[in-house]
Amino acid sequence: MNTATLRICKWAVPVFIIAAVCLYTVVKVGFAPTYSMDKTASTAFDAPETTALGQAAQKITDNQNGESGFLLLDRGRDAMSWRLILADAAQKSIDIQYFLWKNDAAGKVMMQRMLAAAERGVRIRILIDDSMTETDPQYLALLSAPENIEVRLYKPFGPKAKSMLRWVDYVAHMKVINHRMHNKLYLVDGSMEIIGGRNIGEEYFEYPGSYVFRSRDLLALGPVVKQSGAAFDLYWNSDWAVPIEQVVLNLPTEDDVTKNRAALDAFAKKASSYPHGFYDDPKQIDAEMTRLAKQLYWGKGTLLIDDVPDRNGRPQTHAELDRTGVTIERAAMQAQNEILIQSAYLILEESSMDELQALTDRGVKVKLHTNSMAANNHLSAYVSYKKQRRGMLSSGAEVYEMRPDAKSETALFEAEELEQHNISFGLHAKTMVFDRTNVFVGSFNLDPRSVDLNTEMGLLVESEGLGEAVAASIENDMASGNSWRVQHDPAGKTKWVTLHDGTVIEEFDIEPMTTAKERAQAQAMALIPDTGQM
Repeated sequence: MNTATLRICKWAVPVFIIAAVCLYTVVKVGFAPTYSMDKTASTAFDAPETTALGQAAQKITDNQNGESGFLLLDRGRDAMSWRLILADAAQKSIDIQYFLWKNDAAGKVMMQRMLAAAERGVRIRILIDDSMTETDPQYLALLSAPENIEVRLYKPFGPKAKSMLRWVDYVAHMKVINHRMHNKLYLVDGSMEIIGGRNIGEEYFEYPGSYVFRSRDLLALGPVVKQSGAAFDLYWNSDWAVPIEQVVLNLPTEDDVTKNRAALDAFAKKASSYPHGFYDDPKQIDAEMTRLAKQLYWGKGTLLIDDVPDRNGRPQTHAELDRTGVTIERAAMQAQNEILIQSAYLILEESSMDELQALTDRGVKVKLHTNSMAANNHLSAYVSYKKQRRGMLSSGAEVYEMRPDAKSETALFEAEELEQHNISFGLHAKTMVFDRTNVFVGSFNLDPRSVDLNTEMGLLVESEGLGEAVAASIENDMASGNSWRVQHDPAGKTKWVTLHDGTVIEEFDIEPMTTAKERAQAQAMALIPDTGQM
């Protein structure tokens, strides 16, 4: 047997075994169900005025002519702090909806606060998409075990065990499961909420680690919050939301629950469980609400949220809320002077590219900010964006790519932390500002997945104050030292430049801070036709 034949056999045998296992699973075992109707419907708490938090929020919003108040949570530590403050102040309800909730330090601290709130009698409902849960999400089952807490998974798939069979099920049901719930909502006592781009995990809250995300949320109170309970119920009571007890293979025992609570309580008392400096700056709800009243931006807010996908052709009830992508597109096309867009993944559909050209043709200044190859956590997303970048630049838009060593992000950490973790920064914010008066902050990336596949949500706010604040934040992220500006030289070659007072002080003609191997991988990926599945 020659060398070539041996090489073929070497790969053919494991491939055959995998195929046989998959076939056996399909024929003999079958796939785990992707939904269940065996659950109890519930509705959001709707009497915020009976809670201390609701009364405090009402006091702040009085005499604001029906406008809502918004706090820009630009930094991860503040975003974590307000989630914990609100959890500690909750008296009646906490409704939580996220794409993922990790079992890391940030996830454990949040779990501990949920368990403590439930023990006080607070009803807690948590809905998590199953796409990125661990193959055996026992930690979520432990969270759901105590009285007053329910956890449901959105479109769960596959056996919950560390087995490739879970991913066989994913492939078999890809057309259904690939429509992910990307929504991010944190609603407390029906009176205050946090909506934005962050999931529950260390990298979203500026814990030191190998990868740290630049993201953004809004804390909101006032009339805009009234819509959010119905929006949550839309998903919670849908056919796609399955109680985790029906999904996890081995449910925790009473002893497991007791040990878990003790471990989380001990964990939450350690300074090392929080980002640097966080634990040394404890915050109390009364003082924070007094300070909050002076920090809010006021404006008219609209909750944007997508439909829950049909089940077997049967539409699922939709509240009277605005569709995310449709409303954002309308706001963009109404802009007269300027649009700032910050999107972790920037992949335009053909119609969006035409609209970009139409905007710049009528004099609207468009600035686009996304991840560089070196900062992107999904190389495939960068490759799809790269294919369109020349068209974006040719339209007249300005294009900026985030540096993995962004100065504004580096400044948040001590030298020892940066060295120990070899931290790389990446953009995760999904934010847009139209004419510095209309602001979108939410879960929606400007890419085909957010437009066509995922469900998304966010807040669209008409406010000059918030518009100026978010615009300044985005422009700082675009500034030299935080991002490269991408341009074409006179010969049409792509350049990555750093400017100082309008003068180029640094220039690259290949993707900066990348390796030859990474660039080769990107070139290979570019040969694969786009499918809109990013």
